[in-house]
Amino acid sequence: MKGFRLFGDYAFEFFVITLLVALSAVLILPFIPMVVGVAGYFKTDINSRRFKDIFTTIGKNWKILIFYTVFQLIIIIFPVLNIYFFNTHPENTNYFVLAVCCVALFVGVIYLVAAPTVIVNMDVTLRQLLYNGIMLLFGGLLRSLISLACVAGIIALILFYPYVVPLTLYAVPLVISKLMAANFLKLKAKALNTSVFELKKKMKEDDYLDENGEINRTEILEKNDEEV
Repeated sequence: MKGFRLFGDYAFEFFVITLLVALSAVLILPFIPMVVGVAGYFKTDINSRRFKDIFTTIGKNWKILIFYTVFQLIIIIFPVLNIYFFNTHPENTNYFVLAVCCVALFVGVIYLVAAPTVIVNMDVTLRQLLYNGIMLLFGGLLRSLISLACVAGIIALILFYPYVVPLTLYAVPLVISKLMAANFLKLKAKALNTSVFELKKKMKEDDYLDENGEINRTEILEKNDEEV
């Protein structure tokens, strides 16, 4: 019964997240904030997260999201449009512009992968975001490469098979969020001179405490109910 309920939760989640991300992509401007909001949503486990977490994350980080959105629109959207145009109109290809677009797109992909996790976990300026976004990639090179490959795959689908893209709008953000969260924990553990295991243990213990350091009995009861 628990497994069936979990399957239903994931299925409903797939539908809602896909719809929200697809709608934001069509409207263009809300897309980057939505990506960050979804990263905040996936920060917690399936039993704890709520869809309102998406909009809470966006609301809490609206200042940095303004600058980050402008940055990403310039460095991703315009290159994608140019590359798509050159792909569909090869007779008008300008190879210098194409090269610049490819470089800009690569930089944009890096920050599309790394920046949401930084924004969700840290209070940063745009300059700090750009620095920490690069540093986050070094928390685990294999995880970073997989995340970059996921975004590169979506961009390739946009350019060549756009109708397949909606099928990726749930799984790819989920995978990237989990991989980048692991990178972040590794870097945080290193900065605190501890292990990832000890850090996770401390975070789990903190879940049982409220903002005053008292035992959160409501949280304990909810977890016990879920286990039952």
